[in-house]
Amino acid sequence: MECFVDCVIVFVLTEGAWSACVSRVSVASLERSGRAKWLKARALDSSAEAARDNRMLSKAITAYLDLLKMNEGLSDEKLLEVARRTIDRINFRGVYLNAEPVYRLLIRRFPDDVHYRNNLTVSFLMANRADLADEVLRETLRLWPNDRVALAHHGFVLKNHYNKLEEAVQALKKALDGDAGQANEPRFYYHLGDALLLLGRFDEAEEIHKRGAELGHFLSPSQRSLYNVPRLRSKPWWRVEDTPYEKLARALEASWREILKEGEAAKTLYEKEKEGLKERGEWSQMDIMVRGREIPGRCARAPVTCSVVKTEMAASGCKRGQVKFSMMAAGTHVRPHVGPTNCRLRMHLGLSNTKNTYIRVDKEVRQWQLGKTLLFDDSFEHEVWHNGTGTRLVLIVDVWHPDLTPAEKRQLPPI
Repeated sequence: MECFVDCVIVFVLTEGAWSACVSRVSVASLERSGRAKWLKARALDSSAEAARDNRMLSKAITAYLDLLKMNEGLSDEKLLEVARRTIDRINFRGVYLNAEPVYRLLIRRFPDDVHYRNNLTVSFLMANRADLADEVLRETLRLWPNDRVALAHHGFVLKNHYNKLEEAVQALKKALDGDAGQANEPRFYYHLGDALLLLGRFDEAEEIHKRGAELGHFLSPSQRSLYNVPRLRSKPWWRVEDTPYEKLARALEASWREILKEGEAAKTLYEKEKEGLKERGEWSQMDIMVRGREIPGRCARAPVTCSVVKTEMAASGCKRGQVKFSMMAAGTHVRPHVGPTNCRLRMHLGLSNTKNTYIRVDKEVRQWQLGKTLLFDDSFEHEVWHNGTGTRLVLIVDVWHPDLTPAEKRQLPPI
């Protein structure tokens, strides 16, 4: 029967008749056939890929998982082939927690290979389950106390999810000792430097940033974004006249009073800043557009703002940026940090209470002015102080870096 199945499936898969394949291998007489289960999963997978159908892809994942239940009857080679494809499809679908049973199976089958434990950790982190990742990491480090990848991820979890900065620094330093090994990645140098900044150990942070730049992980010690197009011009502050965005800047400045009214009228929609960048004070924001798409209903609340922004596709269509109002109370300090990408420039329009409010980008400090725009590259380290009175309000409009080609703007994934 299996020989018959193989012959039939070779034909139907070649012809692209995936539904016919699924029907043939789903009969009761083949329910214990590993070969039939494999061909069923492959047919569903191929069909999902051809049709770009997530529901079909979910069925394919279920079929792969069903086959993996027969793992004791699979050779190591076949188990790895099926497991890798299953995990690939799970990650593509974005259902990261579904990969756990696959990794648990691989861990049982290959107990001396730390790779599968580390990948399970990554799956949990992708699913935003730092608690589950932490459990795996502790067991991994009990068995492999010097594994650099586990140490690096442990440092990341300690820093970002538990705020245990001293412990995070120790783990990350051990992982990156000698600038060698699998943990020698930009993100781990970034988090080590950032943890040192949070601890106020600025000289040590600067040394890490220099090391990261020398290794090619950062564009420079002060430009530490992780999602970059390296050939783009790098400078912290830009003259709007030297970009294609002067018309946008002037239109925003001409409408600043109406934009101010819209920003103030929507105060109930503001949310507290979520990235943990505020050292003290109060800071909240209202998103209007994110990753090149309008937040539903927001342009109805800010029609003038949106009408101006939509005149420039590099702003309204910037998949690596946002359009948002930023509200900051007097006495607020935003710690030194960098944006995620060098593929955008950030335009600020001063709207209220700008006296004694300052922004440092790299080594130069400037001040907001009512009804005026500033343009800078937020992939450089920057810092903010509100030393004045009242609530400072600015409009933030991200635009594509002017050196990007139209093809790059289309192809770059959102951030």
